[in-house]
Amino acid sequence: MKRILALVLLLAASTSFSVRADISMPVRDSFYDKMGRGIADVAFSSSELLDSQYGMLDTEGNTVAFCKGFLVQGVSRMVMDIGHGVFEIVTSPFPTNTFCSYRSHKLPPYDSMVVNDYPPADLKYWY
Repeated sequence: MKRILALVLLLAASTSFSVRADISMPVRDSFYDKMGRGIADVAFSSSELLDSQYGMLDTEGNTVAFCKGFLVQGVSRMVMDIGHGVFEIVTSPFPTNTFCSYRSHKLPPYDSMVVNDYPPADLKYWY
């Protein structure tokens, strides 16, 4: 048993030491990346329903979070994700962005994770 454990550890250590990443050139998106993004958008688009509602629970309340977050914002984001996923699946064999790349047309989220002071520290020009 000790020999098997030692052999497994030796094999894991030897493979981890021999694998290296080439970071001199960034990896370009390919057909498989675009197809994978499309499948993921379609498969996980229903998560937008609960995510939109959950984000509004603390700030807006239960009723507004359900009506605005689930029914309006959640459904619209889900439909947009499904449409974008189908678009990426259908056009995955062809580069559609500028300069013939396979990058996504989807914009990054608007939240930059930066908390701004409110009211601002400079109250002279507040209004």
